[in-house]
Amino acid sequence: MSEHPAIRVGEDYPVLEVFAERTRALFRLPDRVESREPIDTPGMWDAAMFEIVSERMPTCWVAGLDEGRLTPAAQEWQRPVVWKEYFDHLSAAVAEYDRLKAQKIIAEGDRLAE
Repeated sequence: MSEHPAIRVGEDYPVLEVFAERTRALFRLPDRVESREPIDTPGMWDAAMFEIVSERMPTCWVAGLDEGRLTPAAQEWQRPVVWKEYFDHLSAAVAEYDRLKAQKIIAEGDRLAE
């Protein structure tokens, strides 16, 4: 498949979170810029679909470990209910997501400019 409404082959995407367990790894990616949804719907994508283009980890990431799952992500996203609150459109969770996504995208832009 060369295109999906959420991603395109050959484009770079900032990884917002990694979900890794013994048998699989997933990347949480933000919506594409042209999304028309009222809020992002950051999806989980199989890590095997992507090529890593940067070996740098975001400075805001910490590693969460729960029942054999390793989740490197922002500290604020380590809370068990964070994504439920976000997808329930709680204003504080949406604002937190927008702030951390912007921080990650700006950091990626700085990396690409180096």
